[in-house]
Order: sequence, then structure tokens, then C-alpha cells
Amino acid sequence: MTKEIRKEREREEMRNLILDAAGQIIAEEGIEKLSIRKIAHKIEYSAGIIYHYFHGKDDIVEHLLQKGYLEMVSGIRSVQSEVQSGSPSVILKKSLEQFITMALSEGSQYRNIMLNDSQAILDHTSVLYKGASQERKAIGMLCQCLSQFQHMKGKDELYIERTAQVIWSSAFGLIMRLMVEKDLPNEQRDALISRYLDAMLAIAEY
Repeated sequence: MTKEIRKEREREEMRNLILDAAGQIIAEEGIEKLSIRKIAHKIEYSAGIIYHYFHGKDDIVEHLLQKGYLEMVSGIRSVQSEVQSGSPSVILKKSLEQFITMALSEGSQYRNIMLNDSQAILDHTSVLYKGASQERKAIGMLCQCLSQFQHMKGKDELYIERTAQVIWSSAFGLIMRLMVEKDLPNEQRDALISRYLDAMLAIAEY
């Protein structure tokens, strides 16, 4: 391994350490309470070191959002590739199931980010505006899947996009309630997710 490669690897490890610490603070206290000082304390480095890797708090939050979103999209794409030869129903169901699973695994970090209504965060998380399918990969992927259903063949792009937005928002609502009502028995949680998936398939198919 060359000196340059080793330095780049160490730099990437440090960046990930900072991002992971920021994510933990957001999960525990919310974005509003995030600060360079708290991150430095958590990773046991001076605050000045952090500025060697990021411009500041906003830069850290932006990279954290991009990292989380890319992981989400990658997870959905991975599932879709596994069932590539399946019917649109199978692909849609597996994609939504993966989305819910990944969001729930993020826990309070996901909740605190997605419920934040500051414009800086909404610039990364908003999905309900007209044209979102062109800018948000997850919504675009959902639209692509929906367009394969027979019921959607004669519908225009705006109709499909709005359907995707409603389906995504319904999943988001269920995810939030499952996070809040975290003591639900697994059987009830799984039954609710299953019922949601059936309901969304009904929207796409009929």
C-alpha cells in the first residue's frame, strides 16, 4: 500500500468517524442540538481537527444526509436487482419492504432528520413537490416500478409521480408510528407492514 493510499484511507476513516458521531447525536438529541463541540467530545478529538475534514456543522449534516440517502437507494436497488425477473407487484412489494426495514433500522436518527422542517434539511428530504421524481432517486425508482403496472399504462407521468408520493408518504406515516409505538409485539408490527404492502399493491393494480 502506498503512502498516498494509506493517507486517503485514514482520512476516509476519520470522516466516517465524525459522521457516525454526528448521527448518534442527532438520534439522541435532534439536529438542533448538534454541534462541532459535541462531535469532538464524542470522538475524543479537538474541535479544530474536525475542520480539517468538514467546513462546519452544515457540511457534516449535508454529508450525513447524502450518505444515508445513498445507502437507502442502494438497498432498494439491490432488492430490485434480486427480483429483476419478477412481476411489477413483486418488485414494488420488495422495494417498499426494504425501505421500511432500512428506515426502522435507522431509528431515531431517521425520525429526527425526516421530521425536521428547516429549509436546509428539506432541501434534501422533501419529496412531495411537482417534479420530485426527476430529482429524488427513490421517488424516481418508485415511479419506474409503478409505470410497469397495467393499470398505469395509460396514465401520464404526473399521475404516476403523485401516486408514488402518496405511497411513499403512507410508508413514512407507518414508519413514524412504529417508531413511536415501539413496544408493539413483533406479530402486530409485521401484520401492519404486510397490510400496508397489500394496500399499496391494490392502489398500483386497480
